[in-house]
Amino acid sequence: MKPQDLSRYAKIVSDIIEATQKNGEDLNADYETLRKAIDNQTVSELDSDQLTQIKTHFQAGTDKYLDNVNKLEQAPVPVKLLGKHKMLVRAYQDYTDACQAMTDSLDPKAGQINTEQFNQSEKDQETHIAKVSDVTTRIMGML
Repeated sequence: MKPQDLSRYAKIVSDIIEATQKNGEDLNADYETLRKAIDNQTVSELDSDQLTQIKTHFQAGTDKYLDNVNKLEQAPVPVKLLGKHKMLVRAYQDYTDACQAMTDSLDPKAGQINTEQFNQSEKDQETHIAKVSDVTTRIMGML
């Protein structure tokens, strides 16, 4: 395996992890608004326009995660990392699916949040992003 192939792959993975962190930070304020409304049982105080704006923002963020899945799937993977790479793609796809579930839990027209779906999505996101982090750490250790 050529050193430039390893460094190219490492850069792709590193860039995706960095983009994931930035995207999460960008979405956090809206998440906190929803979490607070759910915890305080004040979801009904969120108006349709606010929920629409948050859902649109969440969808844009989820779409960025989906783009990252595609980038991972298209990455030139060094042979010795194929197994770990497949684990990374799976974990990242699962994380993206959990983010989509959170986005889908918002119903701006009805002015509601499916709190059960929202809460499950939150747990799933934590589980899957931990797997992404773990696999990424192991991949970087192999490089």
